[in-house]
Amino acid sequence: MTIENLEAEVMALPRDSQAILLSRLLKHLGQSSEIDPEVASVWVEEAQRRDREMDGGQVTGIPAEQVFQKIRGLLQ
Repeated sequence: MTIENLEAEVMALPRDSQAILLSRLLKHLGQSSEIDPEVASVWVEEAQRRDREMDGGQVTGIPAEQVFQKIRGLLQ
């Protein structure tokens, strides 16, 4: 399995499963001590809330390229 294949499979997972996987990977890499569990929990809740809003049509996403173009313009 290639990294690209693995990434595609991970991206197909529900967001909460992605967050759990990320947490486990960080723990495996020994970086979990740098992450405040309370802060991580709040960010997971925020990500889930935003995902629900996107799925429910309450908010509309902005394509990343459009965001990056705007930032580049502001930095010039």
